[in-house]
Amino acid sequence: MKNFLNCFLLSGVFLLISCKKESNDTNRISFEGTWRIVLFTDHGNDETNDFSGYLFSFGNNGVLEASKSGRAKTGTWSYEGDEFNIDLGEKTDSNKPLGELTDDWELISQTSTEIKLKDDNDSSAEFLTFKKN
Repeated sequence: MKNFLNCFLLSGVFLLISCKKESNDTNRISFEGTWRIVLFTDHGNDETNDFSGYLFSFGNNGVLEASKSGRAKTGTWSYEGDEFNIDLGEKTDSNKPLGELTDDWELISQTSTEIKLKDDNDSSAEFLTFKKN
């Protein structure tokens, strides 16, 4: 009976370990290279064309660079768990369109060539997809 109980408890421990939720971390996604925006919607309005020609580089040190036609804007980014944060400055008319990306985002899915995000505030209905060049 004691051996049965030990086997039962040990099986339970292995089951709990194997069911542990796998966390997303920066080691699972390679941010090397340049990325472009292939989808940006705000309240159902497709504003993807506002980002035409922009290339984005995610530095390992949390620096985000957005460049277009030889001009660059530097901001920050972070990623932990399912939370993706982008800061490219204020959401003002003078900082459009890059300021529109400044937000806390939730990771929907990722592959080595695509990152799909949604605004963490569901009422904004913002979606953002980066595609690797």
